[in-house]
Amino acid sequence: SATFTVRGAGADIWGAADALHFVSQPISGDVDVVARVTSVEYVHAWVKAGVMIREHLTSGSAHALMLVSPGKGLAFQRRVANGGLSTSTGQAGAAPAWVKLEGRGATIRALTSSDGANWTLLSSDTFSMGSDVHVGLAVSSHDASRAATAMFQNVTVTAVSAPPPPPPSLPAPWQAQDIGAVGAQGGSSASGGTFTIRGAGADIWGSSDAFRYVW
Repeated sequence: SATFTVRGAGADIWGAADALHFVSQPISGDVDVVARVTSVEYVHAWVKAGVMIREHLTSGSAHALMLVSPGKGLAFQRRVANGGLSTSTGQAGAAPAWVKLEGRGATIRALTSSDGANWTLLSSDTFSMGSDVHVGLAVSSHDASRAATAMFQNVTVTAVSAPPPPPPSLPAPWQAQDIGAVGAQGGSSASGGTFTIRGAGADIWGSSDAFRYVW
């Protein structure tokens, strides 16, 4: 009945590598994940329990986490690129609390609520993540020797349909395409021999590229 009990140990979800228990499902594209964190066991003040969008199931993966802790309030914690460092935006609060992440292209917004109906934006950030991600519930005890238990209710993961793409605006035989894990969809148009191209993507470099290509 959309109620989850999650028990996790691990030193932390922070820095360049995480240690946690993650209950998730794969999603492609834009997504909303919502939960009411009803209780968080006080193993440590910085026990973290919340909703997460994570690109890979590796310790250094890019991710967004909207969390509740028993001694440090609520926080939007994130690592915006694989192998990067964590940052955090916090506010006062404690369980029970509603938390939500909204993923739209390369942007993820973190929201909180007291009733699950009226939401307040805590913060947002831009991520270098592909469209295929893992979405669900995360718990880390902040103590590698002990696990902490958190209860979640009203858990929902909702794929959000993108609006239909606009009709082609390039003269034949020109074509356009996003290549690689760009994050945000690109666009292109041409008029009188002048081309306008809008592209995302982490880089055209190394062993794999992400960019908008008009050819």
